[in-house]
Amino acid sequence: MSYTDKVDFIHGLDLCERFFFEIVKPLLDEYYPLLEYAACRLGPGSDVLGFDSEQSRDHDWGPKFDLLMNDESLIEELNLFLQEHLRNKTIDGYSTQFEIFGEPNGQNVFINVLPNDHQENTSHAIRLMTIKTFFHQYLNWSIDENEPTIEDWLTFPSQHLATIVRGRVFYQTKQIDLEKIRIRLNFYPNDVWFYLIGCLWQRIGQEEHLMGRAGQANDELGSTLIANRLVRDIMRLVFLLERQYYPYAKWFGTAFRKWTNNGPKLESYLRQIQLASTWQEREKSFNFVYEQLAILTKEILFDGQGDLVTSTSLFHNRPFQVINGGSIGAMIFSKIQNSFIEQLPKIGSTDLFTDSTDVLFPEMRFKLKKIFE
Repeated sequence: MSYTDKVDFIHGLDLCERFFFEIVKPLLDEYYPLLEYAACRLGPGSDVLGFDSEQSRDHDWGPKFDLLMNDESLIEELNLFLQEHLRNKTIDGYSTQFEIFGEPNGQNVFINVLPNDHQENTSHAIRLMTIKTFFHQYLNWSIDENEPTIEDWLTFPSQHLATIVRGRVFYQTKQIDLEKIRIRLNFYPNDVWFYLIGCLWQRIGQEEHLMGRAGQANDELGSTLIANRLVRDIMRLVFLLERQYYPYAKWFGTAFRKWTNNGPKLESYLRQIQLASTWQEREKSFNFVYEQLAILTKEILFDGQGDLVTSTSLFHNRPFQVINGGSIGAMIFSKIQNSFIEQLPKIGSTDLFTDSTDVLFPEMRFKLKKIFE
């Protein structure tokens, strides 16, 4: 299905918000005036992060949102009500109806149908559930707990936290506490933050000299691979230093450029590292980036004071310039006051030590939490 030349593209968050206020809210006000709920667009979807484009419209995109409640007793009734009243509705040229398509991996995706298409077997895509169910399904976390535990913070996927914080709540009634929950998840507690930044500097320290050593051994392919691992950790470090969650791979670079202040300043140097043909060229750009990051770390975490070295130096007596990331990490770990975090292995969150997409699945969290017990 294509919308080409049929309807103008509009960013999903704006479309969904208009859908709620112009069509759904008037219906709820008239027929369910006492309903307590929140209307929002959280969870999966490029539109939730504001990165959707015309390409995004091919699946799981269109006029839809989450209708979250505290009471589940009306969910089935509301679903049937919306099914009946939204059948022939459109918003900004888009149908409010979707077809469900089963993918080979067993997952279902919603495909928005064109307004004039046959719609007998279609449905709306408003997700109705309790707030408790939403956070249980998406984070495998109970909102009844006072605060997330340290093990929770270290196993929450940064991608999921980003979509919760950066998604949009269109409307909520007085008895709904969705915004309070989002505030609880706004960013890591300080000691978890220190721990993650320290782990990233330690990761850099463990591999920074290997990029040059592989190149010296005439392995430019291996040197480039190590360099790209370091680039990713540098980018993660910038996100964290600026108190930003980072998204998963598809939008990682885009968010680095758009969400952080230092991303645009460092991007050209990071690209030079990736495009360089020799390890010496890579090292020259790395030196600049490392020193900028060390200065930034010193300013943010140490108020510009202390013994944190912000210039590169030779790795022992070998001809490789490094920032000694492990030493910086050790200084950051010394700021941690929580005794439980102090004794944790210096591996960081699950985002840092695994690349598996399946780790994003909520059911994996309870298994992964055992690593930190």
